[in-house]
Amino acid sequence: MAKIMKENKFLYLVNFIACMLVIVIHTRFPGNFGTAMDAVSRIAVPYFFALSGRFLLRDGDEDTDKIREKSGRYLVKLLKITGIVYAVYFVFSLLIHIYLGDSIKEWLVSKYSLKEALWFVLFNSGTFVYDSVFTFDHMWFLFALIYAIGLIYIFAGVLRKWYKWLIEGLLFMLYFGEALQTYYPIRPFDISITTWYVMRNWLFVGLPFVLTGILLSDIFRKKKQEYGDSYVEVMAKKKPVFILMIAAGIACSVAETFIFGKKEVYIGSLIAVIGIFLLSECEAGYGKFLYKIGKKSSDVIYYYHVLVIAVLDRLSYSGVIPYPSMWVKPVLVMILCLMFFYVAPIVFEQKICVKGK
Repeated sequence: MAKIMKENKFLYLVNFIACMLVIVIHTRFPGNFGTAMDAVSRIAVPYFFALSGRFLLRDGDEDTDKIREKSGRYLVKLLKITGIVYAVYFVFSLLIHIYLGDSIKEWLVSKYSLKEALWFVLFNSGTFVYDSVFTFDHMWFLFALIYAIGLIYIFAGVLRKWYKWLIEGLLFMLYFGEALQTYYPIRPFDISITTWYVMRNWLFVGLPFVLTGILLSDIFRKKKQEYGDSYVEVMAKKKPVFILMIAAGIACSVAETFIFGKKEVYIGSLIAVIGIFLLSECEAGYGKFLYKIGKKSSDVIYYYHVLVIAVLDRLSYSGVIPYPSMWVKPVLVMILCLMFFYVAPIVFEQKICVKGK
């Protein structure tokens, strides 16, 4: 996820909310409330992709070498982060399988088969990024982002010529594919299009939303040049419209899920994400505390919340703790993530500072 420049504290606040929503996706509240919350939560991942694009080329770089310089630096950073996150989950899974007495050879063969390699390359999913120990393939986000930034690096010379029609074309294909999921479930690659990763991958979600972030960045930069010092004042007058846009996107997402069924990305998700970035250009409120969590810990919470879920499930299966109810589990995972990835590092840093004195 991109670092937010110039201390846009509102976007840090949204980062915090978005990483909490991702936890909701992977733990699920029960009943109709859970269905509605799942729909609202689908805003989070497109937002994170768009955020990466929003600040990737914030200076409006047109020169191919400049675009490759910035995207190349970000790509190296992504590869390092992905390697670390992947290694943590691999070691965790390995240790659990050893503890359970499973055959490590059979586990590796099934996890890294040629078929699974194909699904990984095509869709950023499969057992390459999840297995029976941690059953969510949330790492697809990192690999999809690597694909998107890598393509921007390769096609830097034609980025500004192509990106608008790519956004339009890929988003059309995304929502057309989701319509097929509802009305005519075809089987591309002999996989049902209703399989979650067929439409939710680097091509139909990662790339168009990263490019949308770049497009919004270009639009905001041109508007700043047009309005000069009065830019924030002009945008602030439209704040109610942007808030209404976000609310409409959320309501649309909920309506879509009850009418058409569960989808990975709703039309309402797109509306809400654009509304969030428009609102971020105003003097939007950010609170006194929560934005700090988003600034400091949202990335880590996203990367490792599935690890917290897996440990919690393993302790429950072993009878060490009672299995939490569906109402309790999302909140419990949120609290544990905040404790482990925000509170604990602050306490540790304070102790180090005290010892240093």
